Amino acid sequence: MSTAAPSVLAEVATEQQKVTAEIRELDLLIESTQTEVNRLRSREDQLKTKVEEVRQNPANHQREEIFSTTDEFNVAMSRRMTMEGQLGALVAKRKLIDRSAQILNSTQRTLAEYSAPALPADATPLIDESRLLQAVVDTQEEERKRIARQVHDGPAQAMANVVLQSEISERLFDVDAQRSRGELASLRQMVNKTLQELRGFIFELRPMILDDLGLVPTLRRYVQTLVDKHGVRIDFSSTGRDRRLPSDDEVAIFRLIQDSLVERIQKAQAKDLVLGMTWKEDVLEILLQSDGKELPPDGELQSGIRRSERLELLRGDSTHETRPDGTVVLNVKVPIRSAPQLVG
Repeated sequence: MSTAAPSVLAEVATEQQKVTAEIRELDLLIESTQTEVNRLRSREDQLKTKVEEVRQNPANHQREEIFSTTDEFNVAMSRRMTMEGQLGALVAKRKLIDRSAQILNSTQRTLAEYSAPALPADATPLIDESRLLQAVVDTQEEERKRIARQVHDGPAQAMANVVLQSEISERLFDVDAQRSRGELASLRQMVNKTLQELRGFIFELRPMILDDLGLVPTLRRYVQTLVDKHGVRIDFSSTGRDRRLPSDDEVAIFRLIQDSLVERIQKAQAKDLVLGMTWKEDVLEILLQSDGKELPPDGELQSGIRRSERLELLRGDSTHETRPDGTVVLNVKVPIRSAPQLVG
């Protein structure tokens, strides 16, 4: 074994000890947080039962009691969701550290079992950076799924409860009935609008139709969301035979396009954009063209990952240019892999 190998082996062993200690600490935090989540969920269930009882028999309860009971339930649900968010973050971190520990263990075995001269500069490193990057991306996607699911089951349901509460209140108010009905009708309109905005937020976090329908339908809907939200013009087109790709590739391509669009709209203040996808036999070509400010070609995107890092995962490449008229053009090429076929 080379003289450098024992030193590297010692460094790996030190890192393993640190990781093991951090895993133990995380396990304790996860256990205590889970206990608190269970306690809060039990409290929420009790209040939910009370709210349902009040709603079924509104005439038997004072108006103040109806409002206070619903408020207590919403507060309990909010506290439970906050704690579950902390639990989800801890679990996601635990998964990432587990993957790092596996890589460290593999590295230690390789160093211990093989005696070899020092690796040349162009050799493949023992710790594969692309694997670490993929682990980070996977963890981010798991977190997005969790948040999307949680927001759908929590705040969206809470808004629906507010609508129902307003209907109950409308039946109970007997003083200046015309005015109270008008105010409650406005409240319902406002809440319904909030529900639509919330669904848009869920879509941005994790578009469920990506898993069901694929890239092109998902991007069509996302582009329309950006147009409605920012008042920009986006000309989207897809030519060639679009098809389903492996799930990891579809997610990575969607995030790449999503981050690039948001970068041009929010950072470059673009108002007129063109997004084109050209499907060929073994490659997907993506064109993003826009006005607006010129930005660094490989700056950090909204997700915290650079465009080059996304493309590295996809084994793709890109070119970036600014034309004399100020138009910024991004061309991306991504190799196409077929989605795995289901066996009946």
